[in-house]
Amino acid sequence: MSIKNLIDWPAIYSNPAFFHIYLTERKRGKTSFKAREILEEIITKGNNYRFCWMRRRWHDSLDSSRPYFSDLCYQFCEEKKLRHSLFEVKEKGVRFGGEKRIWFFDLFHFAKARGAIAKIEFKEIIFEEAIPIDQEFLTVRDKTEQWMFKDLIDSLKGRIDKSGTQTKITFLANPYFWSCWFLDVFNNLFNLKAQAEKKAKEGDNSGVLEIKKDEEGVEWLLYLNLIEGEDDPQSRALREKINPSLVNWDEFMFSLYTSSGKLKRYKIEHAIQDYFFCELGQREKEKRFFFLHFTKNKKEVAKEIINYCFSLEEKAKSRLLNCVIEDKKETVEQWVDMLKENMLFFADFRSRDWFLELIRSG
Repeated sequence: MSIKNLIDWPAIYSNPAFFHIYLTERKRGKTSFKAREILEEIITKGNNYRFCWMRRRWHDSLDSSRPYFSDLCYQFCEEKKLRHSLFEVKEKGVRFGGEKRIWFFDLFHFAKARGAIAKIEFKEIIFEEAIPIDQEFLTVRDKTEQWMFKDLIDSLKGRIDKSGTQTKITFLANPYFWSCWFLDVFNNLFNLKAQAEKKAKEGDNSGVLEIKKDEEGVEWLLYLNLIEGEDDPQSRALREKINPSLVNWDEFMFSLYTSSGKLKRYKIEHAIQDYFFCELGQREKEKRFFFLHFTKNKKEVAKEIINYCFSLEEKAKSRLLNCVIEDKKETVEQWVDMLKENMLFFADFRSRDWFLELIRSG
């Protein structure tokens, strides 16, 4: 990779925020730098730090983590002139000098991962490509992967070891996880994404960095860099294909905040599942509407608001009293017509992906 395309990962990683989220294109060095940083800490005399390397599926340790660290440890030993036998890479982790220092876990075996993480003091827990998205998630014992992931992350908040040091949580991912729930803390996410896209077009490699505190006062850091890395044939062959249904759907997105950070005027018309159908502003002509996930709403919700449901099961589960069952096919067709007339938009990526799922499911 050329020098001008290098990201200053040491400066970004050194930020003291509790949660770090890095969304960059492939081949930008986020994984390799983080993994090498771990190996550097492991060989440093006088420390006994332990690390957790988390991926999504049960077979990722064999298919991804183990071969990746096997190659990396070999290269690392060559560079540092260390004996290769010092590192031993197994299915469940990496040992150094006979002592286990890196643990491999996956979200699919959630109970095992959470139970073990609770018992071991880790300096850092790294989620490498382990973020489940709304359109593609696993189900374990009637619990969705999204729910399990949120429960695990909530359990990690405020995690402190015996020395009083806070465990750092790091997410390494590619930039198509916009609908993931933990990005909700960044209420200006759409504007941040637009800034990153603009910088990428201009060849500005600085990226976009934002730090926010959630309702519990926990600091979250988000770094976006959408400049593509230097590719190779093998990476292209192994690359996950982005869902084609998401192509060009950004045209229907808009930010609920002005460029100065103020909330735009809107009115909640009714509820539908976990989303609000809202009117933007107060136009007499050329009215515009949008969908908004309930977690993004900043207005008081009237008790008498109508909640449209597509089945008796949805009506039974709803906490809202004023529920009306609507024909799903007819309602969705009306929304599609509104999209084509430039009347309907999405204020967050989660509502967009939910709408796409409605279209697919018929």
